[in-house]
Formats: sequence, structure tokens, C-alpha cells
Amino acid sequence: MEACEYATEDITLRYRALKDVIQYLNGVNLNQTNHVKIGSNVHRIVKEITGNPDPYRELKTLSNMMALEWLAKLEEELGNSLPFMPAVSVAAAGNMIDYGAMKIHETPKTLFDKAMKGKIDPRKVEEAKQFVKESRQVLYLCDNAGEIAFDKLLVSAIRSLGPEVTVVVRGGPIINDATLEDAHEVGMTTLAKTISTGTPVCGILLDESSPNFQEAFDRSDLIISKGQGNLESLVNIPRKPITIYILKVKCNLIANHLKSEIGSTEIFFQRANSMNFQNS
Repeated sequence: MEACEYATEDITLRYRALKDVIQYLNGVNLNQTNHVKIGSNVHRIVKEITGNPDPYRELKTLSNMMALEWLAKLEEELGNSLPFMPAVSVAAAGNMIDYGAMKIHETPKTLFDKAMKGKIDPRKVEEAKQFVKESRQVLYLCDNAGEIAFDKLLVSAIRSLGPEVTVVVRGGPIINDATLEDAHEVGMTTLAKTISTGTPVCGILLDESSPNFQEAFDRSDLIISKGQGNLESLVNIPRKPITIYILKVKCNLIANHLKSEIGSTEIFFQRANSMNFQNS
């Protein structure tokens, strides 16, 4: 319903899109179908019926603009190169700017200011830093527009520790997730090599991704994964390197899975070829 409201003012088109979405969901086995595919198909239907290829474009541009304004003020105070610990805190706080996960009536700046009050276990941050220092190729999976501006500080901090970083965004518009257009808007593409997954889905579908992304995935020895969508995509894929998930928990499903609480800032580790989380 939210996507329909962003996509068009035409009530008839909204009704048609909702009807087709419900019809699609009625035929889906929620226990057997990949949740990322379900969500992506829902938004594909909305875009096709309404004729709007990017319903959240205006909201994404606003998020990027406000994030850059806040970032400029932060850099005036602290400089444009933060140590690893505060860079992780800023990047994690940015994950709260997610209009796709919840109905939000606050500005990105208000959300970010609230999120910065969240606490992260310093022991986990130090462990993540050690993994980064031991890596040569880091794959950094972005999540949302707006948030990607704050990711720049963490990408810079990672690069300062030695490894090469490849930043990844979505292969096309999907909800408010960051695309190459957003990466250009916030200046990420001038900071680090930036590629897309090659497919417009709200997460990572490895088998459907571009050869360019799959090559970068296979070449990396560490993945930094931002947000819930990327976590849901990767958690059950055994063929991946060590993965560090950084996110704000936004729903009961993820909270229960991670034994966490909604609204908490979390870092979780998944060892190479393991299906289990390390939360200590």
C-alpha cells in the first residue's frame, strides 16, 4: 500500500496494483519461497501496474540530500576521516533511514539523530576491525539511499586499514534501496570502486546477479553487509567468506532470529562456510 501511494495518485491504479499483489501472494508458499524474491516481486507488480519505475525516487533524493547536509556538519567537527569505532556507529545509525521496512513520518535527520543514541558492543567492533585488517578484498554491501552517505565514513575507515574495498548497490530501483544513481549523488563512486548487483531486488539473489558482481563476491575474503535485506539474502548461503552484518533490527522476524530486540543496533559475525551466527 505504501509503495502504491508513492507510485501514483491514481486511485484506480492503486487498486489494480493491490489486487494483483494479493493475487500473487495467494499463490505463494511463504515457507518455501525466498522472502527476498517475494518482496521484490511485490514491488515489481506495483511498478508495472502504476507505470512508475521508481516510486521512492523523490524520497531517496531527499534522504541523500539530508544525509549529505548532516555529514558535512559532522566532518566540520570531526574531519572527513573517522577512526573505525565511530565510523561503524555512524554507518549503523544510518541504517535506520529505511522507509521500506516501516511506515515512517519522521525526517531522515530526526531518525539518524535518534539512531546515534544506540549503543554498539565495543568488543564486537574491535573484532570486526581485526577481521578487516586481516583481509585483502572487502565487499561492502550497501542498503538504503541516505544511509549510503554515512557508509562513506566506514568505507574510508576500512580502506585506511589496508584492504581494497568494492562497494555494492542494487542493480535497479527497488523500494528506497541505494542504486548507482544514489552512489553518484552522495559521492561514493569517487571514494571506492562501486558496482551493482545487476538485478533490481531488495537483497542479494546470487544466482540472478551479474557476472561482474559474482566475480567480486567470489574474489572477496570478507563481506560487510548492511541492513536486514542483505542479511536475509545471505544468511543461508554457505558459499561465502566471513560476513559481518551491521544493522538496526526493525521487525520481529529478524529480532527473533538474532535473539535481539526491535530498535537495537547489532553486529553479527558469520564464519566462512558456516550457517551459524556468532553473537559474542
